[in-house]
Amino acid sequence: HTLHLNLWGNNIGDTGVQALAGFKQAPSLHTLQLNLCVNKVGDIGAQALAGLKEAPGLRTLHLDFYKNNVGAIGAEFFAGLKEAPLLHTLHLNLGYNKLGDNGA
Repeated sequence: HTLHLNLWGNNIGDTGVQALAGFKQAPSLHTLQLNLCVNKVGDIGAQALAGLKEAPGLRTLHLDFYKNNVGAIGAEFFAGLKEAPLLHTLHLNLGYNKLGDNGA
């Protein structure tokens, strides 16, 4: 299955993103595209979505986090997505966040 979800500018924050992390339990999900631009998501939300590496069938993941509050710690959580066993395509937009030199 494929899921495209556009939540641009809904201010869902870390709590909302933690709820979306439940997609990792969808066994037939192979493609996920989440547009979470301008939602006040920080490192806690990044940690929650990094749990998608446990999604059993996920092969393609697009995460758009433009203009949120993700810092260097959140970037480290996202780097852990490379451990997903079947993931072969990862698109991650972290433009206009708070990564700094350590998160780059």
